[in-house]
Amino acid sequence: MAKNWRDSREYRIWRAHVIRRDSVCQICGSMKNRVAHHLNSASYFPEERYDENNGVTLCEKCHINFHNNFKKSYREKCTKYDFENFLTLCRYLKSVFQKEKDDKQ
Repeated sequence: MAKNWRDSREYRIWRAHVIRRDSVCQICGSMKNRVAHHLNSASYFPEERYDENNGVTLCEKCHINFHNNFKKSYREKCTKYDFENFLTLCRYLKSVFQKEKDDKQ
């Protein structure tokens, strides 16, 4: 048995299925450096750890941005509601920047 749940076969299968299902970063659409992100933190919600519905594909950049800039830390508990708020914020900011860009043209 693996010492850390992230070293387990179940985790590797979960990660592969989430990335295969989504194929691209669900924030920016990138296919580079994709990771599977737990919507409800795997450490706080172990019963959802290997549930594919508890995962979303992000690129490394968006994943870091979520944890370090939105949540302030990788150690902070995350929920699917946090991610939904982050996604809403990203979409809003994208629309604002697009409007500013359009207004300049």
